[in-house]
Amino acid sequence: MKETAFIKQNKKKWARFEKLYGQGNSDPDEVSELFTEITEDLSYAKTFYSRRSVRVYLNQLAQGVFTSLYKQRKQPIGNFIKFWSLTLPLEMYRARWTLLIVTLFFLLSAFIGGVSQQYDPGFVSVILGPGYVEMTEQNIADGNPMGVYGDSGEGMMFWTITVNNIMVAFRVFAFGIVFSIFSYFLLLYNGVMLGAFQWWFKMKGLLLTSFLTVWIHGAFEISSIILAGVAGITVGNGLLFPRSYSRVQSLVFSAKRGLYIMLSLIPFFIIAGFLESYVTRHYLSLPDFVKWAIILLSFAIMIFYYVLYPIAVARRHPDKLDVKEIPRFVPKRIIDWYKIRNIGDIFTDTFYVLLDKISPITRLFFTLFFPLALLLTGAVVLFDYFQFTLMLNWHDQWGVMFGAGRFFEWFKIAGWSFVLTLLICGVHFIQHKFDEEKLFSSFFRFSVRHFFWIYIYSFAMLGIVFFSPAWLLLMLLFVTPFLNMIPSIIIHEKADFFTAFVRSFNIGRGSYGDSLGSFCVFFLISVIFFLVLLNPSWGGVLELLEEIVKQMTNTVVVDYYVPINAMKAFFFLIFIFFSLGIYFISFSFGYFTSQEKVTAKGLYSKLKHFGKRKRNVETDLDFE
Repeated sequence: MKETAFIKQNKKKWARFEKLYGQGNSDPDEVSELFTEITEDLSYAKTFYSRRSVRVYLNQLAQGVFTSLYKQRKQPIGNFIKFWSLTLPLEMYRARWTLLIVTLFFLLSAFIGGVSQQYDPGFVSVILGPGYVEMTEQNIADGNPMGVYGDSGEGMMFWTITVNNIMVAFRVFAFGIVFSIFSYFLLLYNGVMLGAFQWWFKMKGLLLTSFLTVWIHGAFEISSIILAGVAGITVGNGLLFPRSYSRVQSLVFSAKRGLYIMLSLIPFFIIAGFLESYVTRHYLSLPDFVKWAIILLSFAIMIFYYVLYPIAVARRHPDKLDVKEIPRFVPKRIIDWYKIRNIGDIFTDTFYVLLDKISPITRLFFTLFFPLALLLTGAVVLFDYFQFTLMLNWHDQWGVMFGAGRFFEWFKIAGWSFVLTLLICGVHFIQHKFDEEKLFSSFFRFSVRHFFWIYIYSFAMLGIVFFSPAWLLLMLLFVTPFLNMIPSIIIHEKADFFTAFVRSFNIGRGSYGDSLGSFCVFFLISVIFFLVLLNPSWGGVLELLEEIVKQMTNTVVVDYYVPINAMKAFFFLIFIFFSLGIYFISFSFGYFTSQEKVTAKGLYSKLKHFGKRKRNVETDLDFE
């Protein structure tokens, strides 16, 4: 049938459907019958008029019904009740062994804190800070040992404490993504702090006073932090034990499970903040039996809901204990390198390549790049051992490691240039086709071909970064779009360093804005992650770990700053190499964008295949 005949035959029916569907009081049976016929017409149009406007019209007509149905479908309050009565209890039952392990770990941490305080009376000053200790000493002398809870207004205190507690719990949860390690570290730190705090008051003869005060709100607060640890470690276990899923799929599923637990804690943090702000401050006037009642009732609620009730729900619904997650099918994307990209495209494609090539990247990183970096760090520690015995701030730490500024030594810049060269070669190597079974031999051959000129580039860039004054580095920021293209030109055009340097300025002008913008975006992301490591407002991850390592080694090792600085060096290496890997992937996209604007290679390739596609089924590409 011709398209015009098809339209003429059915247009009255389609118009009737549009009219009836727009009326609220229309006959549902007639609408349902017409809708069935329209879906059949759509199927016919897809078969015989796949590239004509009638197919688009019918598709929109049918799609409008589906969209409106989803818009009108309300989420009943039953879903909310189901979450608290079924979904969350079953999740807690599945995480029961994790809960047991985390609780025992936290109690052990508190015990370590108490023992440390017993044998080192100054330990509490290290954990809580000398200012807090001096203030509490003064409060004890004034006959109001827990006066800190009444120092500020109730409303502001409630808001500040609630937000702070949620942020602490969120960090414990979010840091579980690093294979659960950081969640355990933060639980250890909080446990040690709690144990030292309580034992310090015991040594002052005020254990019962502090216990009946702190645990008015602490029963909910500490229990919720432990449960946040369970949520975080659930996420980490998804990475550690993916079972039959890919690690990315397992991470998605475990993150969803952990998030259920985290969301359930928000009401308890609000209650804890309310108790701390409005009740705990009155500890002197409250009778002891009221305090005991609040504490025991709070613990009873947490134990009942997160331990006993999940067991009861699991016994009632044994068929729902095994979760069978169905991974969402995502069609494999083929990266078109020769394509003009804006900042958003460069950002998206960079992380897609990173995830798509995560297996070879991880293998190269942990079996080649990182071991070489650790060997070089060991050589630095050996030659500069005295520097590692001192308390180093982060820029001195970097200076000693990489030989910047007054810590310059030739072997450092030469060695780090070697490691950086391998990293750059690795980033460009994954852009080519290779056999994963012969990954290292293929990478070796690839690196040998380009090593010399990439090494010259690495040496020059490290020299500029390490020895240029701040004002010059700021000026060089504006030429980074050109300098960043040099490795891609060396590798893809088989040019020497000097030719690549000149050519980068010739081809880089066309995509200067997008290249500079994408560099600034990735640099900002690096700064954010760096502040997670070293944050002046709450200390950052490394500051917390430094205190833990210090307390574990200062009574065992004379030069206890050596393991502290070594720990920091380890995390700095991970941070730097991960950041540089992302940078150079994005730089490659900047190069290909510039090339496409100059040569239109990708466009010419598409024109050669124009009109030659042979498909029996349409795809989204057909109707872009």
